[in-house]
Amino acid sequence: MTRVMIVDDHPVVREGFTQLFQLVEGIEAVGEASDGDEALDRIGACKPDLVLLDMQLPGDDGATVTRRIKERHPDVRVIIFTGGVDREQVVRARAAGAEGILLKTTPVTSLVRALHEVAEGRQVVDRDLNGVLQPVVDEAPRLSEREIEVLRLLADGMSNKELARELFISRATVKSHIENILRKLSVPDRAAAVAEGFRRGLVG
Repeated sequence: MTRVMIVDDHPVVREGFTQLFQLVEGIEAVGEASDGDEALDRIGACKPDLVLLDMQLPGDDGATVTRRIKERHPDVRVIIFTGGVDREQVVRARAAGAEGILLKTTPVTSLVRALHEVAEGRQVVDRDLNGVLQPVVDEAPRLSEREIEVLRLLADGMSNKELARELFISRATVKSHIENILRKLSVPDRAAAVAEGFRRGLVG
């Protein structure tokens, strides 16, 4: 039997889940709370295996409450129930240690399945949130090795003529490289390019 605590600031939601779990084999609602502080006060007495936790709570949000639960009760598993796809919140909830993250649009059958899976030690993420948890791809154009070389020489204070001589290329080619660097770094001039290069660790 999986013992579940329901944490939501809406009484009707808590009551609805409690009634639902009475009809589900293998799941028992053992307590409820309206916010994170109340949940932490009651976990010791209720001894849940799993906390079904709303993301939007008065005071600390679900991600912060998850971290607090994990600090005091590391064996208690947590499923975050969220009403929206907010990447920052979802990533924070996962980083805090939540074993499950589900949208409130999740069908009841999927929710029940997720509860069982998390209780068995697996992690569950709503399929509509999988893309949210993917690392953000840096789509900014990357400088080529030659452009980085030009940028480093610019940082040394070289003129176009000196660059051309140093790299054995024409001044027209130097100018083309510099134009590409400014475009890729989204900066207006050579000085700004050098500053951005230092910021990104391309020049040092």
